[in-house]
Amino acid sequence: MSVEIERSHSLYQRVSQEVGRIISNLTEESTDEKLQKTNADARSKLKAFHQLLEDNIASLKRNADWERFTIAFYGETNAGKSTVIETLRILLKEESKQLRQKAFRDFQHQHQLTDNDIDRLQRQLDENQARSNALSQAMETINTQYGERETLLQQQINALSALIQAQQQLGSLWQKMLNLWRKTPEQKKLQHLLVQQRALNIEKATELQGLEGEQENCEAQNGELQEKQAAQQAKFAELARLADGEIIGTGVSDFTLGTTAYPFEINQQSFALLDVPGIEGKESKVLAQIQQAVETAHAVFYVTSKATAPQKGDEGNPGTLEKIKSHLNAQTEVWTLFNKRITNPMQLNRQALLSADEEESLGDLNEKMREQLGDHYCDTWTLSAMPAFLSVAEHLVPGSDNLKKRSKLLENLDQQQVLDKTGINGFMTLLTEKLVANSKEKILRSNVNKARNTLEEATAEILHLQKETYGKLSKQLEEEMKNAHQLLDISLASLKSRLANQGEDAVEKFKNSARKRVYAEIDDDISNDQFKSSLENCLTRQHKELEKELPGLLKRELDLFKEETEEIVHRFQQYAKDILATYSKLQQQKFDGKFEVKIDIDSGIKLTSVLATLAGGALMLWNPVGWIVLGPALAGMVFAFYKAVRSFFSSGYKMSQQRQSADENLNKVAGQINASISDGLENAFPELEEKVNQLKTMLQEPVRQAAQTNKILQDAGQKLRQLSLSIESPGV
Repeated sequence: MSVEIERSHSLYQRVSQEVGRIISNLTEESTDEKLQKTNADARSKLKAFHQLLEDNIASLKRNADWERFTIAFYGETNAGKSTVIETLRILLKEESKQLRQKAFRDFQHQHQLTDNDIDRLQRQLDENQARSNALSQAMETINTQYGERETLLQQQINALSALIQAQQQLGSLWQKMLNLWRKTPEQKKLQHLLVQQRALNIEKATELQGLEGEQENCEAQNGELQEKQAAQQAKFAELARLADGEIIGTGVSDFTLGTTAYPFEINQQSFALLDVPGIEGKESKVLAQIQQAVETAHAVFYVTSKATAPQKGDEGNPGTLEKIKSHLNAQTEVWTLFNKRITNPMQLNRQALLSADEEESLGDLNEKMREQLGDHYCDTWTLSAMPAFLSVAEHLVPGSDNLKKRSKLLENLDQQQVLDKTGINGFMTLLTEKLVANSKEKILRSNVNKARNTLEEATAEILHLQKETYGKLSKQLEEEMKNAHQLLDISLASLKSRLANQGEDAVEKFKNSARKRVYAEIDDDISNDQFKSSLENCLTRQHKELEKELPGLLKRELDLFKEETEEIVHRFQQYAKDILATYSKLQQQKFDGKFEVKIDIDSGIKLTSVLATLAGGALMLWNPVGWIVLGPALAGMVFAFYKAVRSFFSSGYKMSQQRQSADENLNKVAGQINASISDGLENAFPELEEKVNQLKTMLQEPVRQAAQTNKILQDAGQKLRQLSLSIESPGV
């Protein structure tokens, strides 16, 4: 599949169509009902993978940018991504930043928030306060001066008042009557002093009146100025939202929750910088934003404030290294941007920005990143973003911490020196000259690589399911099936041996019992004719016993065989179910419960019905009673009595001859019955063998299903891998 440079938007659609065609051709209809179910299960799994792939392809198509080269600043929370971007926005005169700076200046002038406005207002407040303080001091001086005269005059008034009161109390009646019509010298003097006191109060009030008026005016003016200053302070919060650095985090986790794109046009090259949320905060809040950003980006800067390799996580808790591999695996160009934190301007006076230890650590970081990302990883670049930002941030809120830090920074260094020493000038050269060069080709290569990587990830998931689940499951089930087959064969052979032994033992018992009975008759010195009749009767009676005992003996062996067979079958089924449950659990953990490993362990056949015929049903078909018919055996008995004359005269000799004849005929009859039982077993055993073979076929069914699903998934993985390898693009 060759990808043309002109319009490659159809790439994702073509990949999706090709994948759909491959999957639909893999699970064809089957005439075998059981395999048809297996194919349907495999088809559902492949369709699930296809849907996941479709969703990923649709996301790529939705987020892909084919026109503008896009660089994502991705990395740890509070690593300084936004600080780097804000500095570049100012230096490269990004349009929205310039508009914001203009809005900052307009707002400053509209609300009188410039440094001159703030200084003038503060100066007015200070001057007014100084005038108010001077007036207070003058009034205090007047009050002090008049206070001394008032005190002296009051003391004189108090003394005269006491004297007059004493005179009135001690004077004669005549004097008291005279004082009603005339004033004493003391009373006249007191009246004069009171007139002086009123005159002094009027004089003091007249002197204070002007000063108090001025004081009231000062206080009123001070209130107005303070209101203006409060209004000014209130506007600082609004001004801060327009100030340089508004996108920079405050140190609070998850300050940046959404991805923001900042477009640039440099040397007729159009590109954009993406400010991506941090990967170490509450990632669940921003995962979609991170995914969207890395799908859009054609190059990525992994930003870190630590000169050490990203750490691995543990089970169930992925670390930064695993997140980087997961998020950036499809990228064609990845850099590390080490943002060294500098809080003291004196640190910029050193010969180099990096220490020897930091350089060594960054070398290790490069190795770790290259291990994860391969040839798509480029290198590490070092800068110190905050001092660089402060040096170029000219739109800051008066009195703010950033403005104070900027002033301190630029006391001994000018702006260009700071930009050189912090590495930001070199980084701008890397960004605007090297990274955005041949951007059209890079855009194509990046977008095609993402499509191929998405396909490879789906292929890897399918092959993982095939190798780690159905491949291993098929092999383990086959091994257990072979073991079960072997145990069934052993159990069947053991049954055959035990049945033969039971038959032989039963016949031997029949023979011994008959011998004992006939020997007892012989001991009674019976005639040869009586002997013949007695032997036949004993054989008939014992044969009836044998007919009654033999079916029970054989049934016990068949029941034991049935139990053994059930145990073998159930053990296989339980093993298959256990291993199936294990693999299902593993897959559900890997695929978030989306996939279930399905194998029909019972094969849709009632094993119990087959197992049932291994005992009672089989015994009825065999009819062992029919194997031991006595008639032919009795007819074949031979009686030969030699030296009849001697036996006529010797009773002992006759009994000896009768015992010998009994033994010979018993052995012959027993041999014929044994042969009959053996023939019966040989004729009946194919019935059992057929049942056992049915069981073997049933036990083989789960193996066949697992192998079929394994083959379908294996074929799917191989064909999808071939499709992935067939995707080509310039420079790939």
